[in-house]
Amino acid sequence: MKLALAHEYFVMHGGAERVAETLHQMWPDAPVYTFFHDRRRYGDLPGWTLRTSYLQHLLLGESHRLLLPLYPNAARALRVPPETDVALVSTSAFIKGISLPDRTVAVAYCHSPTRYLYDWSDRYLHEEVPGPLVPLVRDLLGRLRDDDQRAARRIDRWMANSTAVRGRIQTYYGVPVEAVEVVHPPVDVDSFVANDERGDFWLFVGRLSAYKRAEVAVRAFNDIGLRLLVVGEGRERGALERIASENVVFAGRTDDTTLRSLLTSARGLVFPAEDDFGI
Repeated sequence: MKLALAHEYFVMHGGAERVAETLHQMWPDAPVYTFFHDRRRYGDLPGWTLRTSYLQHLLLGESHRLLLPLYPNAARALRVPPETDVALVSTSAFIKGISLPDRTVAVAYCHSPTRYLYDWSDRYLHEEVPGPLVPLVRDLLGRLRDDDQRAARRIDRWMANSTAVRGRIQTYYGVPVEAVEVVHPPVDVDSFVANDERGDFWLFVGRLSAYKRAEVAVRAFNDIGLRLLVVGEGRERGALERIASENVVFAGRTDDTTLRSLLTSARGLVFPAEDDFGI
């Protein structure tokens, strides 16, 4: 069987990227189709056969946010060879729209239907888009939603990372619940232990993006004065650091061993987001 993998893009390490990396460990010889790979921010992917889109040549710093109107077209321009039997797509946005031969079975591992196109669209416009641009971006989101619906209709089999996401797939793509298999993301549960003795700090772990609601945690700990350690990177970090009190410390991204140690010794984990799974 000839298999192809696909993932949105490799810019920052997060739960979705853990899934993509695990899929590659399972099928190391499979090519991986993606919009782009930011080596400076993400690091190298040695041994991977990456097939990047033309957006790779337009990537500069945070420019991937400005490339939003181009994603559907860039996905269609990524063409999977005709001999491919199965395309396994790790998706939360537009990569599921890659061009596939009619004979290829398309399997989507869905982290969530695109939040800013559906359940988060109003909040996205309010929190992420400058006021004068809101009408223009609202129209753009409508057209992107149409593209997303067309891409979703090409999927032959759906997997969701949680029952919550399975429900969203039914709501937004019209796929019956019984046709969506829930496959939880890979987590080495046995590697986590709890110490009887705890430190004097609380922990927030996650991508520093608006929908993770790190701001809620930072402001709460500003008010109560307890120590909060924020683990993670993202475009919101600078804004969060500007509002944080001295008791809130930003650790950036940590390796797995350090993260397990922090989770073992923290007073507790602060989780303010309505998340898709929360790996």
